[in-house]
Amino acid sequence: MRFLEIAEYVRPEAHGAPDFLVERAIRESAIDFCVKTDIYRLEPEDFLVIPSITEYELSIPVGTELNHIVDIYRNKQTLQPVSYTRLLEITGDGTSKGKPNYYSQRDNTQFYLALTPNERETLKALYSLKPSPSSSSIPDTIGEEYKEPLVHGAIYRLQMMTSQPWSNMGAAQSNKALFDQRTGQVTREVKYGYSGGSLTVKSRAFI
Repeated sequence: MRFLEIAEYVRPEAHGAPDFLVERAIRESAIDFCVKTDIYRLEPEDFLVIPSITEYELSIPVGTELNHIVDIYRNKQTLQPVSYTRLLEITGDGTSKGKPNYYSQRDNTQFYLALTPNERETLKALYSLKPSPSSSSIPDTIGEEYKEPLVHGAIYRLQMMTSQPWSNMGAAQSNKALFDQRTGQVTREVKYGYSGGSLTVKSRAFI
């Protein structure tokens, strides 16, 4: 779905805003939504681990950027995510080698494994994406299903602009609240599943 296909739902709340601003606001809304929810995922990707190599890249589709690694698997085993600083501590000078059991990201282009691999093997990476700053579209499954928060996110960005005919700070706050509310719901759905079960817990006394 092209971002401008959603523009008709944005324009009534931002009268006079040119198309290039509307498209940019929708794109920024989509990027923000994908970053916070991890909703934009592909099938897990196989990648080849090479002895002595700790840095890897994934095959990211054109028009997207890597958001973050969700999980890396070795058969039924999940590698443990750690901070990049911690990963450097584990790697050390690279002389200690073995099967990698840890991974980390330093940016949205590469990821790193530790220990330093000592043999070839194939692992699976599950990761989330976000539209790139130059993208003009988002998958239909996301654009159709989550059109409402994308629209609210775009509208509040336009209404927050100062000294424009469509500026409206009060309405912008309302649209941002609606965007944040739905984004929070989707984030929980992605993380915990769609069963609809309660996410609250009951406190219990320590014995």
